[in-house]
Amino acid sequence: MNERDGLMYVFSGAVEAPGLTDEQKTNLQTEELISICEIDENSVVIDVGANQGLVTRDLIKTGCQIYAFEPHPMYNSELTEEFGENDKVHVSNNAVWKKNELADFYFKRSATARNGGATLMSEKTNIQDLNLKVTVECVDIADVIGNLDATANIILKLDVEGAEYEILERLYESGAYRNVNYIFAEDHSRKMPTAQWHSLKSEVLEKYKQAGMPLYWW
Repeated sequence: MNERDGLMYVFSGAVEAPGLTDEQKTNLQTEELISICEIDENSVVIDVGANQGLVTRDLIKTGCQIYAFEPHPMYNSELTEEFGENDKVHVSNNAVWKKNELADFYFKRSATARNGGATLMSEKTNIQDLNLKVTVECVDIADVIGNLDATANIILKLDVEGAEYEILERLYESGAYRNVNYIFAEDHSRKMPTAQWHSLKSEVLEKYKQAGMPLYWW
């Protein structure tokens, strides 16, 4: 096991083999996630930043409960259409965040660009037009975890375009992290330019290290 961007890397080399599409990479990664975390019908996976549903779609076969959070209006509509009648999948248009509030959600290109991405973090370097945004309802990560069965095998996956360490700090400070068995996060350091952001990242990594709670790279 090694580190990447300060997070523990546990996936095999196959996940990043040359020539893979993003979809193929995500599918392989999710297959390994299922094995690593022993995901089964007694597990709960919180898929924060569910996007087009690649991870959610692969998890369904395990029988686990899936909470798919995706505030992007286009992707949320697609997720609802595909999974809305599946009682194992709970689709939400809330943005998971450090508190309950309304917030601006910025698009990289447009609200309909399939590879555009979107974020709560206006300082992210690929956000060029601050007028390309919608208002979304945010939900506190501590509430998300607090509403789950603490005896379940809970896995948290964060792909939140730069908001990861704000969320992880709240998870830690609330103590709710103790109910989570595995935390995976995509790190967006390369597109977050502020010293404040990088300082928060360092502080959060140290807090989890001292708590003996590993944070895994996604």
